[in-house]
Amino acid sequence: MVRRKGVYAPVEPEKTNGAGNGDVSGLKLEQQRESYYVNGEATSFLTNEELNYSTVLNRSKNGDKCGLGDCFSPRFIQPLASKQVFLVVFCLTCILQGMFYTYFASVLTTLEKLFQIRSKTTGIIMSATEIGQIVGSLLLSYYGGQGHRPKWIGWGTVLFGLASLFCSLPHFLFGTNVETAQNASFSGFRFDDSELLCHSDKGNKTSLEVCEASVSSFFHLGQTTLTVLGIFFISLLGVGLGQTAVFTLGIPYIDDNVANKESPTYFAVTIGVRILGPVFGFVLGAICTSLYVDIFAEPEITAKDPRWIGAWWLGMLLVGVLMLITSLAMFAFPKRLPGNEQRKSLALANVDQVAKGPSLKDFPRAFRRLLRNDILVLRTASSVLHILPIAGLYTFLPKFLESQFRLTAHVANMISGIGGILVMGVGILISGIFIRRVKPSARSIAAWIAFTALLYSGGMMILMVTGCEMNDFSGLEQTGIFAKQLTNQCNETCSCDMSKFSPVCSSDGKTYFSACHAGCEEMIFNSNGKSTYYSNCICTGNSTGTATKGYCSLNCPNFYWYLGIFSFFVLLHSTSEVGAMLLTLRCVEPREKAMALGLVHFAIGLFGNVPCPIIYGAVVDSACLVWDYTCGQQGACWLYDVDSFRFFFHGITAFLMLLAFCVDFGVWCKAGKINLDSDEDEVEMKEVTALPVEVQYESSL
Repeated sequence: MVRRKGVYAPVEPEKTNGAGNGDVSGLKLEQQRESYYVNGEATSFLTNEELNYSTVLNRSKNGDKCGLGDCFSPRFIQPLASKQVFLVVFCLTCILQGMFYTYFASVLTTLEKLFQIRSKTTGIIMSATEIGQIVGSLLLSYYGGQGHRPKWIGWGTVLFGLASLFCSLPHFLFGTNVETAQNASFSGFRFDDSELLCHSDKGNKTSLEVCEASVSSFFHLGQTTLTVLGIFFISLLGVGLGQTAVFTLGIPYIDDNVANKESPTYFAVTIGVRILGPVFGFVLGAICTSLYVDIFAEPEITAKDPRWIGAWWLGMLLVGVLMLITSLAMFAFPKRLPGNEQRKSLALANVDQVAKGPSLKDFPRAFRRLLRNDILVLRTASSVLHILPIAGLYTFLPKFLESQFRLTAHVANMISGIGGILVMGVGILISGIFIRRVKPSARSIAAWIAFTALLYSGGMMILMVTGCEMNDFSGLEQTGIFAKQLTNQCNETCSCDMSKFSPVCSSDGKTYFSACHAGCEEMIFNSNGKSTYYSNCICTGNSTGTATKGYCSLNCPNFYWYLGIFSFFVLLHSTSEVGAMLLTLRCVEPREKAMALGLVHFAIGLFGNVPCPIIYGAVVDSACLVWDYTCGQQGACWLYDVDSFRFFFHGITAFLMLLAFCVDFGVWCKAGKINLDSDEDEVEMKEVTALPVEVQYESSL
């Protein structure tokens, strides 16, 4: 008889009362079980409990085999079934997911201009991601947490990749039809530069006659925009469903396969490397938005022109393809990693639970058990209040930087990634190493989480008054504490159209809404027939002044102060991430870790990420000075009041993080009941009802 080393000690058979009568009372339970495993068939002397055990063992005897099922599982790839290799693949998957989210945020301004979408509308569309997360988090963590977790993660990755590819579809359906070589797109973009000149007899270009002439074009715009919004909604719904599997199942899978003393390091690496995803997403957004939407065309305007439309679709294709490739590696991992004997999974469940697998009727009971855990409920509320302001801030951070400091889209994306999210990754790695070496108590970790929330809130209050003024914008008048309007008497005879935003920089260093608002009467062309600058601008310092396309250079030293203060408080707050994850996983029973993360993910989606873009989108829209209008229909925002934008954008973030501090204080009061030092590796066989190592708290799903 073959015996597995290190699992059971040899047991000699006792004498039987008779021969050949099937009496096995002298056999030890371990011998009966091992005999079943070797022979591979049930025998009449097994009890019901033993039959349940044998069923599970028979289902899972190949559970630690690496490969794509029976089709491809060669011996040479078996060493790859390790916690280190899984960590690499898992982190790569998380990086790609993070890339998509920040990439989508980095092209929001482009999409709003291209399809004439308000920020509040894009916020509602982005909530589709959270709807998918809400729908899938609880049930997925319940069933997937007890099943073949790498396969569940793999299918989630496939769904995510397909959704990312589908998100780029509007470009291939409408991109070539709505763009021209001059970057003319919908509504306000479709005009000739000569229309921007000051002519006293040109009349009102927004008259009823012009609207009637373009009504068919506008109707096409409305239909196209609705179609595009529908595509984005469906795509982001799939993204939400797909990413839920990765987060709620991947972390517990890692935690179940490493020693408790190693968990902080693995969590730090996992969360810290995941941060690279958003960084790379912003970098990818910077690269793609620096390219023209039609990569084969030669535009006449540059990326500094507000009318510029970047290649927003390119990054979505790249992320989608890479996600599909990564899913193949995830499918290859086994249900459990080898070399994991005598780990914490020994005490996860009784034999009956393992044999029958997860049941839908048991789901409400498991859910109620989690809700009775007061520490978990507080930790869930804390996670919501931490995620809501941070997600809202980073969603619209590139837009804020563009309007506040007049950065181009690709520069704003680069700064958002490096100055914000990359710094966050550094803080997470530092905190993980610190927790492993110092081994602070749960109460100390909870206190630090609360303290960082309070500091972050204070930092946002400082940033409310750290920014640049619009002093060089000509004709801007203060009408209230946070209200301004554009007026300029020198261009009253020009009949300038406020629906055509094309800023110019005059020779006297002033920025004007358009060449018409600067009073420019002539346009100078180069040898290629392209307009280079405007002349005879009567609103400038002299009547022969000139103006060039784009904003004037902004000399604002506060930009560096803003970047430094923002990065510092982001670094401080990020040091609480690893500790927060540890508290969440250690305040529940080991078998409930996946479902606990599912509950947190569900709450974050429902109460955090769903209202987040809507709240912040409304805040951003409230700071708009000039809207685009086509035949009376409001489109995207052309120009923001930077003071109002800065004050309310950081003010709402500070308020929400202050609420998070209050909840974190409650966690600190109860954190003394959490033991971070107990390691299930020390559980003896007699303390786990003699369950064999092959029996895991998971089914054959």
